[in-house]
Amino acid sequence: MTDITLAGFELIEKIGEGGMGQVWKARQLSLDRLVAIKLLPPRLSHDPESIRQIIKEARTAAKLKHSGIVHVYDASERDGHCCLVMEFVDGYNVGQWILRKKILSYKDALVVIESVAVALKYAWNEAGLIHCDIKPENIMVDHDGTIKVADLGLSITRDSQGAVQATDEIAGTPGYISPEQVHGDVPLDCRTDIYALGCCLYHMVTGVRPFHELSDSAAMEAQSSSQIPDPREIVSEVPASVCSLIEWMLIKNREHRLADWDAVLKELHKVHRSSMSTREAAPEGASTMRRRVSVAAPIPETQKPKRSAGGRIAILLFVGTALAAVEWGGLRWLSHIPKPVAVIPIPRLVVTNALPKPLPVAPKPHVPTDHNKEIERATASIRKVVNDFIASGDFAKGIHWLETYSEGYVKETAGLRKELADSLNSKKNMVEAQLAEVEWTNCLLSVTSCVLSGKYSVASQMVDVSLKNEHLQSHRSELDSVHRLLDDVSCLPDKMLKTYEPDIGRNVVIPLVRGPFIGHLIAVRDRKLILKTMDQSAQVDLRFEEIAPTERQVRLASLDLPEAYLVRGVAAYSTGKDDEAEVLLAKAGSVLCSMLKECRKADMGAAAKGAEMTSGSPADNGDSTLRADPAFIAFAKLVKKGGVDLAHCDVSKMKNVIEMAPLTRETALQADRAMDAFLEVYGTSSFAEKHADLILAFQSSCGKAMRQKPD
Repeated sequence: MTDITLAGFELIEKIGEGGMGQVWKARQLSLDRLVAIKLLPPRLSHDPESIRQIIKEARTAAKLKHSGIVHVYDASERDGHCCLVMEFVDGYNVGQWILRKKILSYKDALVVIESVAVALKYAWNEAGLIHCDIKPENIMVDHDGTIKVADLGLSITRDSQGAVQATDEIAGTPGYISPEQVHGDVPLDCRTDIYALGCCLYHMVTGVRPFHELSDSAAMEAQSSSQIPDPREIVSEVPASVCSLIEWMLIKNREHRLADWDAVLKELHKVHRSSMSTREAAPEGASTMRRRVSVAAPIPETQKPKRSAGGRIAILLFVGTALAAVEWGGLRWLSHIPKPVAVIPIPRLVVTNALPKPLPVAPKPHVPTDHNKEIERATASIRKVVNDFIASGDFAKGIHWLETYSEGYVKETAGLRKELADSLNSKKNMVEAQLAEVEWTNCLLSVTSCVLSGKYSVASQMVDVSLKNEHLQSHRSELDSVHRLLDDVSCLPDKMLKTYEPDIGRNVVIPLVRGPFIGHLIAVRDRKLILKTMDQSAQVDLRFEEIAPTERQVRLASLDLPEAYLVRGVAAYSTGKDDEAEVLLAKAGSVLCSMLKECRKADMGAAAKGAEMTSGSPADNGDSTLRADPAFIAFAKLVKKGGVDLAHCDVSKMKNVIEMAPLTRETALQADRAMDAFLEVYGTSSFAEKHADLILAFQSSCGKAMRQKPD
């Protein structure tokens, strides 16, 4: 809850906070839609000139219509707050993605970078907008996978930089800020955002923010004076072409940086086509990224050419002859001759006015191509690419690549590619099936937890959402069954009141919460009992909620209905009558009732273990409560797929056991996919908050296993 109020909006929850204010998830009451509201800090909200400038820039951003940009709806001052109203993105930001995955695959990172570059190119070309604060937290991933640039409402334009120059405040984030921003060099242009995006790419592929070890002020200074290591020194799998792209995006002097977004996209397309470096290395110290030096094998002294005076004269004579030839014959090819790597002595030539006769060139000996070796190399290359697809989990893309392969020896590798495509399809189906089962288990656990707490309406809403989940369509019939049962529970009050209908026209005694009532029953309608007082002088309407709980139980027990047995079974569990509860739930049927029994057994097992631990020993420190938590039960099932059994593991040792998990690349990939589904359901649960170390430990184990080289 918050004390902040904004006219026309209902603030739901705070979803972010930084140097430029708080971000709230809110509902716009007039249109009944979810929005994100950024409340700017007081230092800006209390400055009329800042407010005027911010609203002006936000209105410019609001005119942009692009799928890759978070839409700005409104910018105004409301109830003493300067705020921006924006599109609500139902997803996560790239900063959270890096936090969860530690390191993003370079392929995923390039997709993000390309999407942002396209969006910022549109903003620059259409309105001259410069974001000035590109960082992972300002790059959103929507629920459908769309990449969106956020906070464009706080950007500046090429025409409004006089106001920026007049302030002492530096916009930007230390780990991603460009040298020209630090120095206050204006006017800025799109190259400022290109530098920041290069820092983001570096962070994504290495898991390390540029200059992360320095304080904010030192990090800003370092952007113009220091260097960060080549990504391959941190993650060896990063291709040279990606490192080259980062190097040129991070050129300190913007005049030598990639000139605009078209240049960035051109380089990106080259990187997509080749894993080789697309450009020569930048001059020493020109880039914030220090490219790794390739160490060549030294030339033995005996093979090094010896320079002599005669050799130098010979070279000069040769050059003179060549220049004379160019002048005499108008030849233009001399400038295209590559520079020799080593200086080789050339025999003395006699200078004449005629062109020298070309020396005879000995024909190269014919070496027959080893066809089999070439096919082996093509095969090894195909396997390497497929292993990359497996490591990143892009099974569908891998299958498509194999089916459309055209890079050589297509016929010779057809059998291998079909075999690999079948294997990828099998892995894809297996991972999807496991993911669906994890989601199904998590769904049942969530619904069961609500039912055991008596929250039947909340459980019904959860099932409603699950019915729309494409991963759960194989369980549609079971979900429909659970949904019908929970809907029937909501109708139980009406059915319980109907048990009074045989008494209509008679005098009855109705036990109420406030005491018994004696009257003449004349009707049952609208979830009420309609009675006359005994002297017929007044009519009394008794609502269902007024009836005493003991009387409700009696009426409930008279109903031979699955929903009645479900409610009675849950009530029996709450009073410790487990045997009676199991009999009642068996009559209720449904997969939900089976799950209730499993959860109850897990709860009792944890309680027994807790009692055993507390018998003559210290308390269990909440161990029994933890083991009965549905979120923990789901997490335990998840890590068990990786070979770790937490059932009998002491809570204090769980983290160490998880860190030693014997994961393979394949099981780690499956577990990592399943973790996404787990966090979607339980990411905000009390278990996730209190035991985040366990979740992070397992994610770290998965990450290590996935980085292992394939066998």
